[in-house]
Amino acid sequence: MLQIVYLTLLAVTCILGVGIAYSAWAHREILGARPLVLTCVAAVVWAGGSFGLVTVSTPIAELRWLQISYFGIVASPVGFVLLAVLYTGYVESFPTRAAAVLGGFAGGFLLLVWTNPSHHLYWARIDYSAPVPAGLSTTPGPGFLAFVVFTYVLLLFGSFLFLRYVVTAPNLYRRQSAMLIIAVAAPWAANIPHSLQLMTADFTPISLLVTVSAIWVAMFRYRLAEVGPVALRTVFENISSAVCVLDRHDRVVDINGAGMELFGVSEDVIGARFREIVPTTALADLVDGTGRIQEIIRIDDSESETRYYEVSVTPTNPGQGGRDSRVVVINDVTTLKLQQRRLAAQNERLDQFTSVISHDLRNPLNVAQGRLELAREECDSEHLTAAADAHARMDELIEDLLAMARGGRSVGDREAVSVEELATRAWATIESPEATIETDIERTIAADPSRLRQAFENLFRNAIEHGGGDVTITVGELPEGFYVEDDGNGIPESRLDQVFEEGFSTSDEGTGLGLNIVRQIVEAHEWQIRVKNGSRGGARFEITDVEFVAE
Repeated sequence: MLQIVYLTLLAVTCILGVGIAYSAWAHREILGARPLVLTCVAAVVWAGGSFGLVTVSTPIAELRWLQISYFGIVASPVGFVLLAVLYTGYVESFPTRAAAVLGGFAGGFLLLVWTNPSHHLYWARIDYSAPVPAGLSTTPGPGFLAFVVFTYVLLLFGSFLFLRYVVTAPNLYRRQSAMLIIAVAAPWAANIPHSLQLMTADFTPISLLVTVSAIWVAMFRYRLAEVGPVALRTVFENISSAVCVLDRHDRVVDINGAGMELFGVSEDVIGARFREIVPTTALADLVDGTGRIQEIIRIDDSESETRYYEVSVTPTNPGQGGRDSRVVVINDVTTLKLQQRRLAAQNERLDQFTSVISHDLRNPLNVAQGRLELAREECDSEHLTAAADAHARMDELIEDLLAMARGGRSVGDREAVSVEELATRAWATIESPEATIETDIERTIAADPSRLRQAFENLFRNAIEHGGGDVTITVGELPEGFYVEDDGNGIPESRLDQVFEEGFSTSDEGTGLGLNIVRQIVEAHEWQIRVKNGSRGGARFEITDVEFVAE
Protein backbone atom coordinates (compact mmCIF):
# COMPACT_ATOMS: atom_id res chain seq x y z
CA MET A 1 0.00 0.00 0.00
CA LEU A 2 2.83 2.42 0.90
CA GLN A 3 4.48 1.68 -2.42
CA ILE A 4 1.25 2.43 -4.33
CA VAL A 5 0.89 5.80 -2.59
CA TYR A 6 4.56 6.51 -3.26
CA LEU A 7 4.22 5.74 -6.98
CA THR A 8 0.99 7.74 -7.24
CA LEU A 9 2.63 10.82 -5.75
CA LEU A 10 5.58 10.47 -8.13
CA ALA A 11 3.25 10.15 -11.13
CA VAL A 12 1.28 13.25 -10.10
CA THR A 13 4.57 15.11 -9.66
CA CYS A 14 5.64 14.18 -13.19
CA ILE A 15 2.30 15.23 -14.72
CA LEU A 16 2.24 18.59 -12.92
CA GLY A 17 5.90 19.20 -13.73
CA VAL A 18 5.38 18.56 -17.45
CA GLY A 19 2.36 20.89 -17.50
CA ILE A 20 4.17 23.70 -15.75
CA ALA A 21 7.28 23.27 -17.92
CA TYR A 22 5.10 23.49 -21.04
CA SER A 23 3.34 26.65 -19.79
CA ALA A 24 6.65 28.26 -18.83
CA TRP A 25 8.10 27.49 -22.26
CA ALA A 26 5.06 29.08 -23.90
CA HIS A 27 5.98 32.26 -21.97
CA ARG A 28 9.73 31.90 -22.49
CA GLU A 29 10.11 35.59 -23.34
CA ILE A 30 9.29 36.44 -19.72
CA LEU A 31 12.21 37.10 -17.40
CA GLY A 32 13.16 33.84 -15.60
CA ALA A 33 10.86 31.57 -17.66
CA ARG A 34 13.67 29.50 -19.18
CA PRO A 35 15.30 28.61 -15.81
CA LEU A 36 11.79 27.76 -14.59
CA VAL A 37 11.50 25.29 -17.46
CA LEU A 38 14.86 23.79 -16.48
CA THR A 39 13.80 23.47 -12.83
CA CYS A 40 10.49 21.77 -13.70
CA VAL A 41 12.07 19.40 -16.21
CA ALA A 42 14.71 18.50 -13.61
CA ALA A 43 11.95 17.74 -11.09
CA VAL A 44 10.18 15.54 -13.65
CA VAL A 45 13.38 13.63 -14.43
CA TRP A 46 14.08 13.22 -10.71
CA ALA A 47 10.58 11.96 -9.92
CA GLY A 48 10.45 9.84 -13.08
CA GLY A 49 13.75 8.19 -12.28
CA SER A 50 12.53 7.45 -8.76
CA PHE A 51 9.33 5.98 -10.25
CA GLY A 52 11.34 3.69 -12.47
CA LEU A 53 13.57 2.72 -9.56
CA VAL A 54 10.57 1.44 -7.58
CA THR A 55 9.07 -0.54 -10.46
CA VAL A 56 12.16 -2.63 -11.35
CA SER A 57 13.52 -5.56 -9.37
CA THR A 58 17.07 -6.27 -10.54
CA PRO A 59 20.06 -4.46 -8.99
CA ILE A 60 21.48 -3.34 -12.33
CA ALA A 61 18.11 -1.84 -13.38
CA GLU A 62 17.72 -0.12 -10.03
CA LEU A 63 21.20 1.41 -10.37
CA ARG A 64 20.43 2.66 -13.88
CA TRP A 65 17.19 4.33 -12.78
CA LEU A 66 19.01 5.89 -9.83
CA GLN A 67 21.68 7.24 -12.17
CA ILE A 68 19.01 8.57 -14.55
CA SER A 69 17.25 10.35 -11.69
CA TYR A 70 20.51 12.14 -10.92
CA PHE A 71 20.19 14.15 -14.14
CA GLY A 72 17.24 15.83 -12.43
CA ILE A 73 18.81 15.84 -8.96
CA VAL A 74 21.91 17.68 -10.23
CA ALA A 75 20.01 20.08 -12.53
CA SER A 76 17.42 21.10 -9.92
CA PRO A 77 19.63 23.36 -7.73
CA VAL A 78 21.34 24.84 -10.78
CA GLY A 79 17.98 25.70 -12.37
CA PHE A 80 16.72 27.13 -9.09
CA VAL A 81 19.67 29.47 -8.59
CA LEU A 82 19.50 30.66 -12.22
CA LEU A 83 15.77 31.32 -11.74
CA ALA A 84 16.49 33.32 -8.59
CA VAL A 85 19.28 35.30 -10.25
CA LEU A 86 17.13 36.33 -13.23
CA TYR A 87 13.89 36.80 -11.33
CA THR A 88 15.32 39.10 -8.64
CA GLY A 89 17.44 41.21 -10.98
CA TYR A 90 20.79 39.91 -9.70
CA VAL A 91 21.82 38.96 -13.22
CA GLU A 92 24.18 41.95 -13.62
CA SER A 93 26.30 40.66 -10.71
CA PHE A 94 26.18 37.03 -11.89
CA PRO A 95 28.54 36.70 -14.88
CA THR A 96 28.09 34.13 -17.61
CA ARG A 97 31.32 32.52 -16.49
CA ALA A 98 29.72 31.72 -13.12
CA ALA A 99 26.91 29.86 -14.86
CA ALA A 100 29.49 27.93 -16.88
CA VAL A 101 31.31 26.97 -13.66
CA LEU A 102 28.06 25.67 -12.17
CA GLY A 103 27.50 23.62 -15.30
CA GLY A 104 31.02 22.21 -14.98
CA PHE A 105 30.46 21.14 -11.37
CA ALA A 106 27.12 19.57 -12.28
CA GLY A 107 28.77 17.61 -15.09
CA GLY A 108 31.52 16.47 -12.72
CA PHE A 109 29.04 15.11 -10.19
CA LEU A 110 27.12 13.27 -12.91
CA LEU A 111 30.37 11.70 -14.06
CA LEU A 112 31.04 10.46 -10.52
CA VAL A 113 27.52 9.01 -10.29
CA TRP A 114 27.75 7.09 -13.57
CA THR A 115 31.27 5.79 -12.91
CA ASN A 116 30.73 4.98 -9.22
CA PRO A 117 30.90 1.17 -9.65
CA SER A 118 34.55 1.53 -10.63
CA HIS A 119 35.70 3.82 -7.79
CA HIS A 120 32.93 4.06 -5.12
CA LEU A 121 33.76 7.74 -4.52
CA TYR A 122 30.16 8.86 -4.67
CA TRP A 123 28.48 5.96 -2.87
CA ALA A 124 30.68 3.83 -0.67
CA ARG A 125 28.04 1.07 -0.65
CA ILE A 126 24.58 0.43 -2.15
CA ASP A 127 22.08 -1.86 -0.40
CA TYR A 128 19.59 -3.25 -2.95
CA SER A 129 17.41 -4.98 -0.34
CA ALA A 130 16.58 -2.05 1.95
CA PRO A 131 13.00 -2.00 3.31
CA VAL A 132 12.19 1.47 1.83
CA PRO A 133 9.88 2.51 -1.02
CA ALA A 134 12.78 2.92 -3.41
CA GLY A 135 14.04 -0.57 -2.66
CA LEU A 136 17.65 0.48 -2.04
CA SER A 137 19.71 2.59 0.33
CA THR A 138 23.15 4.13 -0.10
CA THR A 139 26.14 4.84 2.11
CA PRO A 140 27.55 8.26 1.15
CA GLY A 141 31.10 8.68 -0.09
CA PRO A 142 33.18 11.88 -0.35
CA GLY A 143 31.62 12.74 -3.74
CA PHE A 144 28.12 12.52 -2.29
CA LEU A 145 29.06 14.79 0.63
CA ALA A 146 30.63 17.29 -1.78
CA PHE A 147 27.42 17.27 -3.83
CA VAL A 148 25.35 17.91 -0.71
CA VAL A 149 27.50 20.96 0.08
CA PHE A 150 27.27 22.11 -3.56
CA THR A 151 23.49 21.72 -3.57
CA TYR A 152 22.89 23.44 -0.25
CA VAL A 153 25.14 26.39 -1.13
CA LEU A 154 23.11 26.97 -4.33
CA LEU A 155 19.79 26.57 -2.56
CA LEU A 156 20.87 28.91 0.24
CA PHE A 157 22.04 31.51 -2.24
CA GLY A 158 18.85 31.30 -4.33
CA SER A 159 16.66 31.42 -1.24
CA PHE A 160 18.57 34.45 0.06
CA LEU A 161 17.91 36.29 -3.21
CA PHE A 162 14.20 35.49 -3.03
CA LEU A 163 13.95 36.43 0.65
CA ARG A 164 15.72 39.71 0.03
CA TYR A 165 13.35 40.45 -2.80
CA VAL A 166 10.30 39.46 -0.76
CA VAL A 167 11.16 42.20 1.74
CA THR A 168 11.17 44.99 -0.85
CA ALA A 169 8.93 43.74 -3.68
CA PRO A 170 5.35 44.90 -4.36
CA ASN A 171 2.60 42.68 -2.91
CA LEU A 172 2.07 40.68 -6.10
CA TYR A 173 5.77 39.87 -6.43
CA ARG A 174 6.02 39.04 -2.72
CA ARG A 175 3.36 36.36 -3.13
CA GLN A 176 5.17 34.99 -6.18
CA SER A 177 8.47 34.91 -4.29
CA ALA A 178 6.84 33.32 -1.22
CA MET A 179 5.54 30.48 -3.37
CA LEU A 180 9.01 29.92 -4.78
CA ILE A 181 10.46 29.86 -1.25
CA ILE A 182 7.93 27.13 -0.38
CA ALA A 183 8.96 25.32 -3.56
CA VAL A 184 12.58 25.06 -2.40
CA ALA A 185 11.83 24.56 1.30
CA ALA A 186 9.90 21.32 0.71
CA PRO A 187 12.83 19.32 -0.76
CA TRP A 188 15.07 20.67 1.99
CA ALA A 189 12.74 19.47 4.71
CA ALA A 190 12.61 16.01 3.14
CA ASN A 191 16.27 15.72 2.14
CA ILE A 192 18.10 16.99 5.23
CA PRO A 193 17.16 13.96 7.44
CA HIS A 194 18.30 11.60 4.68
CA SER A 195 21.54 13.49 3.97
CA LEU A 196 22.43 13.47 7.69
CA GLN A 197 21.62 9.72 7.81
CA LEU A 198 18.86 10.37 10.32
CA MET A 199 16.43 8.54 8.01
CA THR A 200 17.23 5.64 5.71
CA ALA A 201 14.46 6.36 3.23
CA ASP A 202 14.76 9.36 0.89
CA PHE A 203 11.39 11.06 0.53
CA THR A 204 12.81 14.00 -1.45
CA PRO A 205 11.16 12.88 -4.71
CA ILE A 206 7.76 12.98 -2.96
CA SER A 207 8.46 16.50 -1.69
CA LEU A 208 8.88 17.59 -5.32
CA LEU A 209 5.09 17.42 -5.54
CA VAL A 210 4.99 20.36 -3.11
CA THR A 211 7.71 22.10 -5.17
CA VAL A 212 5.91 21.89 -8.52
CA SER A 213 2.56 22.71 -6.86
CA ALA A 214 3.99 25.88 -5.34
CA ILE A 215 5.45 26.86 -8.70
CA TRP A 216 2.07 26.14 -10.31
CA VAL A 217 0.33 28.46 -7.81
CA ALA A 218 2.96 31.16 -8.46
CA MET A 219 2.43 30.84 -12.19
CA PHE A 220 -1.34 30.56 -12.50
CA ARG A 221 -2.59 32.19 -9.31
CA TYR A 222 -0.04 34.97 -9.05
CA ARG A 223 0.79 35.19 -12.80
CA LEU A 224 4.48 34.38 -12.52
CA ALA A 225 4.79 33.69 -16.25
CA GLU A 226 2.73 36.72 -17.25
CA VAL A 227 3.97 39.35 -14.81
CA GLY A 228 7.66 39.01 -14.06
CA PRO A 229 9.21 41.64 -11.79
CA VAL A 230 11.34 44.32 -13.36
CA ALA A 231 14.98 44.05 -12.37
CA LEU A 232 14.73 47.18 -10.26
CA ARG A 233 18.37 47.35 -9.33
CA THR A 234 19.44 46.96 -12.93
CA VAL A 235 17.10 49.75 -14.03
CA PHE A 236 18.23 51.96 -11.15
CA GLU A 237 21.90 51.55 -12.00
CA ASN A 238 21.42 52.12 -15.73
CA ILE A 239 19.45 55.36 -15.46
CA SER A 240 21.55 58.12 -17.04
CA SER A 241 20.23 60.65 -14.52
CA ALA A 242 21.86 60.91 -11.11
CA VAL A 243 19.42 59.47 -8.56
CA CYS A 244 19.86 59.79 -4.82
CA VAL A 245 17.42 58.47 -2.21
CA LEU A 246 17.39 60.33 1.13
CA ASP A 247 15.75 59.42 4.41
CA ARG A 248 13.84 61.94 6.52
CA HIS A 249 17.13 63.00 8.17
CA ASP A 250 18.74 63.84 4.80
CA ARG A 251 21.02 60.83 4.96
CA VAL A 252 21.85 58.98 1.71
CA VAL A 253 20.22 55.56 1.75
CA ASP A 254 20.86 54.74 -1.92
CA ILE A 255 22.60 56.28 -4.90
CA ASN A 256 23.12 55.02 -8.44
CA GLY A 257 26.29 54.98 -10.52
CA ALA A 258 25.49 58.26 -12.28
CA GLY A 259 25.04 59.94 -8.89
CA MET A 260 28.34 58.64 -7.57
CA GLU A 261 30.09 59.89 -10.71
CA LEU A 262 28.45 63.31 -10.47
CA PHE A 263 29.41 63.86 -6.83
CA GLY A 264 32.76 62.05 -7.07
CA VAL A 265 31.91 59.54 -4.33
CA SER A 266 31.78 55.76 -3.90
CA GLU A 267 29.32 53.39 -2.27
CA ASP A 268 30.85 54.36 1.07
CA VAL A 269 28.75 57.51 0.89
CA ILE A 270 25.70 55.53 2.06
CA GLY A 271 24.75 56.95 5.45
CA ALA A 272 26.38 60.36 4.88
CA ARG A 273 24.33 63.53 4.94
CA PHE A 274 23.40 64.87 1.51
CA ARG A 275 24.75 68.33 2.28
CA GLU A 276 28.20 66.85 2.89
CA ILE A 277 28.55 65.38 -0.63
CA VAL A 278 27.00 68.03 -2.87
CA PRO A 279 29.25 70.62 -4.55
CA THR A 280 27.08 73.64 -3.84
CA THR A 281 24.88 74.93 -1.04
CA ALA A 282 22.29 76.01 -3.63
CA LEU A 283 21.57 72.37 -4.42
CA ALA A 284 21.47 71.40 -0.75
CA ASP A 285 19.12 74.29 0.08
CA LEU A 286 16.81 73.27 -2.74
CA VAL A 287 16.62 69.68 -1.52
CA ASP A 288 15.95 70.92 2.03
CA GLY A 289 12.63 72.31 0.80
CA THR A 290 9.36 70.51 1.28
CA GLY A 291 7.02 69.14 -1.37
CA ARG A 292 7.80 68.37 -4.99
CA ILE A 293 10.33 70.75 -6.55
CA GLN A 294 11.77 71.04 -10.05
CA GLU A 295 14.31 73.75 -10.73
CA ILE A 296 17.48 74.57 -12.67
CA ILE A 297 20.61 74.92 -10.49
CA ARG A 298 23.81 76.63 -11.62
CA ILE A 299 27.11 75.19 -10.37
CA ASP A 300 30.58 76.70 -10.87
CA ASP A 301 33.14 73.98 -10.25
CA SER A 302 36.76 74.39 -9.19
CA GLU A 303 37.89 74.92 -12.79
CA SER A 304 35.49 77.86 -13.15
CA GLU A 305 33.37 75.94 -15.65
CA THR A 306 29.72 76.74 -15.21
CA ARG A 307 27.31 73.82 -15.44
CA TYR A 308 23.54 73.68 -15.11
CA TYR A 309 21.50 70.88 -13.58
CA GLU A 310 17.78 70.26 -13.55
CA VAL A 311 16.90 69.02 -10.08
CA SER A 312 13.68 67.18 -9.26
CA VAL A 313 12.88 66.45 -5.61
CA THR A 314 9.93 64.15 -4.92
CA PRO A 315 8.68 63.09 -1.45
CA THR A 316 8.26 59.31 -1.17
CA ASN A 317 5.51 59.42 1.49
CA PRO A 318 3.59 62.64 0.87
CA GLY A 319 0.83 63.47 3.28
CA GLN A 320 1.99 61.09 6.01
CA GLY A 321 2.92 63.83 8.45
CA GLY A 322 6.38 64.91 9.55
CA ARG A 323 9.37 65.23 7.26
CA ASP A 324 9.34 62.89 4.27
CA SER A 325 12.09 60.82 2.76
CA ARG A 326 12.83 62.02 -0.77
CA VAL A 327 14.09 60.95 -4.16
CA VAL A 328 16.44 63.45 -5.80
CA VAL A 329 16.88 63.20 -9.58
CA ILE A 330 19.54 65.38 -11.20
CA ASN A 331 20.03 65.86 -14.96
CA ASP A 332 22.90 67.76 -16.55
CA VAL A 333 21.26 70.36 -18.84
CA THR A 334 24.38 72.41 -19.55
CA THR A 335 24.28 71.60 -23.26
CA LEU A 336 20.61 72.59 -23.44
CA LYS A 337 21.29 75.91 -21.69
CA LEU A 338 24.16 76.67 -24.07
CA GLN A 339 21.95 75.85 -27.04
CA GLN A 340 19.27 78.18 -25.66
CA ARG A 341 21.85 80.95 -25.36
CA ARG A 342 23.09 80.38 -28.90
CA LEU A 343 19.51 80.40 -30.15
CA ALA A 344 18.81 83.65 -28.33
CA ALA A 345 21.95 85.18 -29.87
CA GLN A 346 20.88 83.99 -33.33
CA ASN A 347 17.41 85.47 -32.85
CA GLU A 348 18.99 88.76 -31.82
CA ARG A 349 21.15 88.78 -34.94
CA LEU A 350 18.07 87.92 -37.00
CA ASP A 351 16.22 90.89 -35.52
CA GLN A 352 19.16 93.10 -36.43
CA PHE A 353 19.12 91.62 -39.93
CA THR A 354 15.43 92.39 -40.43
CA SER A 355 16.00 95.92 -39.14
CA VAL A 356 18.76 96.45 -41.69
CA ILE A 357 16.56 95.12 -44.49
CA SER A 358 13.42 96.96 -43.51
CA HIS A 359 15.07 100.30 -42.76
CA ASP A 360 18.63 100.62 -44.01
CA LEU A 361 17.93 99.02 -47.39
CA ARG A 362 14.37 100.12 -47.99
CA ASN A 363 15.03 103.83 -47.30
CA PRO A 364 17.78 104.14 -49.96
CA LEU A 365 15.58 102.16 -52.35
CA ASN A 366 12.67 104.54 -51.78
CA VAL A 367 15.01 107.48 -52.47
CA ALA A 368 16.20 105.80 -55.68
CA GLN A 369 12.63 105.17 -56.81
CA GLY A 370 11.71 108.77 -56.12
CA ARG A 371 14.70 110.07 -58.10
CA LEU A 372 13.75 107.70 -60.93
CA GLU A 373 10.27 109.20 -61.15
CA LEU A 374 11.77 112.69 -61.29
CA ALA A 375 14.15 111.57 -64.04
CA ARG A 376 11.23 110.19 -66.06
CA GLU A 377 9.54 113.60 -65.93
CA GLU A 378 12.63 115.21 -67.43
CA CYS A 379 13.39 112.66 -70.14
CA ASP A 380 12.29 109.35 -71.65
CA SER A 381 14.92 106.62 -71.88
CA GLU A 382 14.90 102.83 -72.05
CA HIS A 383 17.59 102.86 -69.36
CA LEU A 384 15.10 104.36 -66.90
CA THR A 385 12.69 101.49 -67.60
CA ALA A 386 15.44 98.96 -66.89
CA ALA A 387 16.27 100.80 -63.67
CA ALA A 388 12.61 100.75 -62.63
CA ASP A 389 12.48 96.95 -63.24
CA ALA A 390 15.62 96.52 -61.14
CA HIS A 391 14.06 98.56 -58.33
CA ALA A 392 10.89 96.43 -58.47
CA ARG A 393 12.91 93.20 -58.23
CA MET A 394 14.90 94.61 -55.30
CA ASP A 395 11.64 95.47 -53.55
CA GLU A 396 10.36 91.90 -54.16
CA LEU A 397 13.58 90.44 -52.79
CA ILE A 398 13.29 92.56 -49.67
CA GLU A 399 9.69 91.42 -49.12
CA ASP A 400 10.66 87.75 -49.49
CA LEU A 401 13.66 88.07 -47.17
CA LEU A 402 11.55 89.81 -44.55
CA ALA A 403 8.91 87.08 -44.83
CA MET A 404 11.53 84.39 -44.26
CA ALA A 405 13.23 86.22 -41.40
CA ARG A 406 10.07 87.19 -39.55
CA GLY A 407 7.99 84.11 -40.25
CA GLY A 408 10.61 81.42 -39.79
CA ARG A 409 9.25 77.88 -39.44
CA SER A 410 6.52 78.59 -36.91
CA VAL A 411 2.88 79.59 -37.07
CA GLY A 412 0.72 81.60 -34.72
CA ASP A 413 -2.59 80.62 -33.18
CA ARG A 414 -4.77 78.63 -35.55
CA GLU A 415 -8.36 79.55 -36.17
CA ALA A 416 -11.19 78.54 -38.46
CA VAL A 417 -10.40 79.94 -41.91
CA SER A 418 -12.46 79.85 -45.10
CA VAL A 419 -10.04 78.78 -47.84
CA GLU A 420 -12.06 80.51 -50.56
CA GLU A 421 -12.29 83.79 -48.65
CA LEU A 422 -8.59 83.83 -47.74
CA ALA A 423 -7.54 83.00 -51.31
CA THR A 424 -9.73 85.85 -52.61
CA ARG A 425 -8.17 88.31 -50.15
CA ALA A 426 -4.68 87.18 -51.17
CA TRP A 427 -5.56 87.63 -54.86
CA ALA A 428 -6.56 91.24 -54.23
CA THR A 429 -2.89 92.07 -53.52
CA ILE A 430 -1.68 90.65 -56.84
CA GLU A 431 -1.05 93.26 -59.56
CA SER A 432 -1.80 91.43 -62.82
CA PRO A 433 -4.96 92.77 -64.53
CA GLU A 434 -5.04 90.06 -67.21
CA ALA A 435 -4.68 87.09 -64.83
CA THR A 436 -7.82 85.48 -63.37
CA ILE A 437 -8.60 83.27 -60.42
CA GLU A 438 -11.26 80.58 -60.01
CA THR A 439 -12.22 79.03 -56.67
CA ASP A 440 -13.89 75.66 -56.28
CA ILE A 441 -13.71 75.04 -52.55
CA GLU A 442 -16.13 75.73 -49.70
CA ARG A 443 -14.25 74.11 -46.82
CA THR A 444 -13.12 75.70 -43.58
CA ILE A 445 -9.77 74.68 -42.14
CA ALA A 446 -7.73 75.32 -38.99
CA ALA A 447 -4.82 77.58 -39.90
CA ASP A 448 -2.86 80.73 -39.13
CA PRO A 449 -4.68 83.13 -41.52
CA SER A 450 -1.74 85.52 -41.88
CA ARG A 451 0.78 82.80 -42.80
CA LEU A 452 -1.66 80.94 -45.07
CA ARG A 453 -2.50 84.17 -46.93
CA GLN A 454 1.24 84.70 -47.41
CA ALA A 455 1.47 81.19 -48.90
CA PHE A 456 -1.37 81.93 -51.34
CA GLU A 457 0.25 85.21 -52.41
CA ASN A 458 3.54 83.46 -53.18
CA LEU A 459 1.81 80.69 -55.12
CA PHE A 460 -0.15 83.22 -57.15
CA ARG A 461 2.95 85.33 -57.92
CA ASN A 462 4.83 82.17 -58.90
CA ALA A 463 2.05 81.19 -61.32
CA ILE A 464 2.03 84.63 -62.98
CA GLU A 465 5.83 84.84 -63.06
CA HIS A 466 6.20 81.50 -64.82
CA GLY A 467 2.85 81.15 -66.62
CA GLY A 468 2.42 84.64 -68.01
CA GLY A 469 0.32 87.69 -67.18
CA ASP A 470 -2.87 86.14 -68.62
CA VAL A 471 -2.68 82.91 -66.63
CA THR A 472 -5.78 81.40 -65.00
CA ILE A 473 -5.33 80.08 -61.46
CA THR A 474 -7.68 77.59 -59.75
CA VAL A 475 -7.98 76.96 -56.04
CA GLY A 476 -9.81 73.65 -55.56
CA GLU A 477 -10.70 71.05 -52.96
CA LEU A 478 -9.00 67.73 -52.20
CA PRO A 479 -10.25 64.96 -49.88
CA GLU A 480 -7.50 65.83 -47.37
CA GLY A 481 -6.81 69.46 -48.24
CA PHE A 482 -6.74 71.79 -51.26
CA TYR A 483 -4.72 72.58 -54.39
CA VAL A 484 -3.55 75.62 -56.38
CA GLU A 485 -3.23 74.99 -60.13
CA ASP A 486 -2.55 77.18 -63.15
CA ASP A 487 -2.82 76.70 -66.91
CA GLY A 488 0.65 78.02 -67.67
CA ASN A 489 3.71 76.27 -69.03
CA GLY A 490 4.19 73.82 -66.19
CA ILE A 491 7.47 72.61 -64.71
CA PRO A 492 9.94 70.29 -66.45
CA GLU A 493 9.70 66.79 -64.93
CA SER A 494 13.42 66.84 -64.15
CA ARG A 495 12.98 69.99 -62.04
CA LEU A 496 9.96 68.99 -59.93
CA ASP A 497 12.14 67.88 -57.02
CA GLN A 498 13.99 71.21 -56.96
CA VAL A 499 11.20 73.78 -56.96
CA PHE A 500 11.10 74.16 -53.16
CA GLU A 501 14.84 74.63 -52.78
CA GLU A 502 15.98 78.01 -51.56
CA GLY A 503 17.25 80.14 -54.46
CA PHE A 504 15.93 77.85 -57.21
CA SER A 505 13.94 79.47 -60.02
CA THR A 506 13.28 78.64 -63.68
CA SER A 507 12.67 82.32 -64.44
CA ASP A 508 15.35 84.95 -64.84
CA GLU A 509 13.13 87.35 -62.91
CA GLY A 510 12.39 85.00 -60.01
CA THR A 511 14.01 85.36 -56.58
CA GLY A 512 13.99 81.64 -55.82
CA LEU A 513 12.52 82.32 -52.39
CA GLY A 514 8.75 82.29 -52.92
CA LEU A 515 8.14 78.55 -53.08
CA ASN A 516 10.65 77.92 -50.30
CA ILE A 517 8.58 80.23 -48.12
CA VAL A 518 5.43 78.31 -49.11
CA ARG A 519 7.01 75.03 -48.05
CA GLN A 520 8.07 76.51 -44.71
CA ILE A 521 4.52 77.73 -44.04
CA VAL A 522 2.98 74.37 -44.99
CA GLU A 523 5.45 72.39 -42.83
CA ALA A 524 4.94 74.78 -39.92
CA HIS A 525 1.24 73.82 -40.06
CA GLU A 526 2.31 70.14 -40.08
CA TRP A 527 0.79 69.69 -43.51
CA GLN A 528 2.27 68.06 -46.62
CA ILE A 529 2.89 69.73 -50.00
CA ARG A 530 3.81 68.23 -53.35
CA VAL A 531 4.03 69.63 -56.86
CA LYS A 532 3.21 68.08 -60.21
CA ASN A 533 1.97 69.19 -63.61
CA GLY A 534 -1.80 69.52 -63.77
CA SER A 535 -4.31 68.39 -66.36
CA ARG A 536 -4.29 71.85 -68.01
CA GLY A 537 -0.53 71.85 -68.54
CA GLY A 538 0.43 74.16 -65.73
CA ALA A 539 1.87 73.55 -62.27
CA ARG A 540 -0.34 72.00 -59.58
CA PHE A 541 0.52 72.34 -55.88
CA GLU A 542 -1.37 69.94 -53.60
CA ILE A 543 -1.50 70.61 -49.85
CA THR A 544 -2.77 67.67 -47.76
CA ASP A 545 -3.10 66.44 -44.16
CA VAL A 546 -5.09 69.59 -43.48
CA GLU A 547 -7.43 69.73 -40.49
CA PHE A 548 -10.95 70.57 -41.63
CA VAL A 549 -13.29 72.43 -39.28
CA ALA A 550 -16.95 71.45 -39.06
CA GLU A 551 -19.17 74.27 -40.23
